[in-house]
Amino acid sequence: MSRRFNFTGRVKILKEDVKIIIESHDNKLICNVQLRLEGYNLRADAMVVIEAERGRVLRIRHDWGRAGKAFTSDGASSQFDISAMGDPEDVRYRVLVVEQESCRLLATAEGLEAHSTQDGETPQRSLLPIVMRDLHGGVWELENMEESPTLVLDSGLGTKQEIKSSPVLLSLLPGVIRAILTYLAHDQQGEGPDDEGDIADGNTISMWLVQGEKWAGCSYPRTGEHSDIDEWAQNAVTGFCKEKKLRGSLAMAMEMTQES
Repeated sequence: MSRRFNFTGRVKILKEDVKIIIESHDNKLICNVQLRLEGYNLRADAMVVIEAERGRVLRIRHDWGRAGKAFTSDGASSQFDISAMGDPEDVRYRVLVVEQESCRLLATAEGLEAHSTQDGETPQRSLLPIVMRDLHGGVWELENMEESPTLVLDSGLGTKQEIKSSPVLLSLLPGVIRAILTYLAHDQQGEGPDDEGDIADGNTISMWLVQGEKWAGCSYPRTGEHSDIDEWAQNAVTGFCKEKKLRGSLAMAMEMTQES
C-alpha cells in the first residue's frame, strides 16, 4: 500500500483499546494486534492499517481488515509477520483507520508498544537496539543516529543470542559508545538543556546524552572544539567500562579461551 493519507479531523484511539502481542512461531516473529473500536463512531467499511517501525529505517505495513469487525465489546484481532524488523525491542506501532474512497484518516493510535505473551508486560526499551545484517566483510556499523542509535552487527558473527553471551559484544561496546556520544554531542552543539527533549517522553537522544554525562562525571561540551567533545566522550567510555567492570569481564573471557 503506497497511497498518501489525509490527516484532517482524525479521532484518537485510546491505548487501552489496542493490544499488541509478539509471539515466536517456527523461527518467525508474529505480531498479533487486537482492536476494540466500539463507540468511536467510525465507518464499518473503513480500512484499518497497522504500521510497525523502528525510526525511519525500517517499516512494515499490515492491512488489518475492516473496522466493522472490531465493533464489539471484545474487539477482533489480526496478525502478521515482523521478522524483517529483527529485534522486536524498540519497535513502535501505529494504528490507522482510513476511509477507503478518499484515503481520509478517520482515527489513529500512535507510539504503541508490544507486550510479551510470557509475562504480559511491555518489553523494556533497549538504549542500543541490535540488528544483524550482512555487512559484506565489515564487523559493525551504526544507523538511525538522528532518532535512536542502532548497532548493526555482521550476521556472519553468529546469532544475536550468541553474540550477546560472548566476549565479542563486550569488546565492541567501548568503541560503539564513543562513536555514538561523539556524534550526538556534535549534533547538539549550541542547544541548551531545555532544547534536548523530555526524557520522560522516551527521547532516546536525550537519554544517551544524560547517560554519557553520568559516565563522564560532567556535562557534554555544548560549545567548543572537536577535541573537547572527543575528550568528554573518552571520559564517558572510561566511566562506562568502570561501571560495567568491563576490563575484568574481558580478562576472564581471555583466560577461559586460553584454558580451552
